Amino acid sequence: MSDKKKTVEVVVFENPQKRKKKIASEQEKSDNKSTSQPPGFNQKQAKYDIRKLGIYGMDKKNKDKAMVDLLVELGAKPPKNRCYHITEYQKMMKVKKQEEEAMAELERKAGIKKKQVKANRKRNKDDLLPHLDGQAGFYKDGVQFVKKLKR
Repeated sequence: MSDKKKTVEVVVFENPQKRKKKIASEQEKSDNKSTSQPPGFNQKQAKYDIRKLGIYGMDKKNKDKAMVDLLVELGAKPPKNRCYHITEYQKMMKVKKQEEEAMAELERKAGIKKKQVKANRKRNKDDLLPHLDGQAGFYKDGVQFVKKLKR
């Protein structure tokens, strides 16, 4: 009786794209098992670790500044400018101006010359007048108009 029954052939469809992925993942697993070495040396990670280690050796003020610089390099937004009370800001500006004057005095004594900034010259009344081309006044509809200049 079993001889008379035909066996049914089963065909399973395998998508070639998925089959390639499956074969690739199996090869990766076999490669990882055969070579139990850690992945290659990552230079970016090493640079980051070394920099972070150096930051930990700094004092509190420098450590905060260095961490902010590192985070900005990694893509964080830089911190906003600090706001000061007006009296505090004026004191800071006064001290800064005194320091600049002291440095300028030292440079002057040392003989270092700085570029002098040209002062804005005041304009004369003559500079404001239109360009004279030798003609007195102007013509309009065949009539010459002449204005008296006030000086």
